Amino acid sequence: MLIPDKLNTIIRILLVNAIENEPKLRLTALAKKAKITSAMAKRLVLRLERSGYVNIRGSISVIDPKKLMRAWAYCYSIHELEKLTFVAAERPQYIMLKIANKTRIRNLPYAFTLFSATEHISPYVAPSDTYLYVHKKDVKEWASLFRGENILPAEKGGNVILLPVDEDYFEGVWTVRDMSVVSLPQLYADLFSYGGRGEEAAEELIMRI
Repeated sequence: MLIPDKLNTIIRILLVNAIENEPKLRLTALAKKAKITSAMAKRLVLRLERSGYVNIRGSISVIDPKKLMRAWAYCYSIHELEKLTFVAAERPQYIMLKIANKTRIRNLPYAFTLFSATEHISPYVAPSDTYLYVHKKDVKEWASLFRGENILPAEKGGNVILLPVDEDYFEGVWTVRDMSVVSLPQLYADLFSYGGRGEEAAEELIMRI
């Protein structure tokens, strides 16, 4: 990533907070959510304030969420994340439904992203692959679940892609049609950094915010 991981976390939290019209956060609350010290949170937020993206007046307010989303997307890349690929015979829509149903039974967190997410929010391109975030600690359980559903590991040509990440990527995850989807800021950054039709889908998405 072009910016530090903890700054990514701070930006994600602030954008979700702003877009969902939640009460503005103070530095101590922001630090707690980001799991960093108040001193580090202050340094990172002051960096955003100097760049003209936020105001600090007791609480922190994002001046223009769309502007910050665009700036963040330029500095973020989904391509740099670890990927675990699997292959399944079913269509993506059926795979997503299967994942939603099986994880509900197991209480296993996930969040669809890229075109797997836009399929449920703002259809732009029909997904050919299934992309989803999972918690790093749950990777073995996902592999076990997939084996039971005949979704098998694939070094090349996989159409089900797991992105094992830390919990902060799940900030603002919401439910659409009984399926978990990443927050709108995270989805925008993912689509934009994916490139190609992803950039077009990102702009389509931001117009709806």
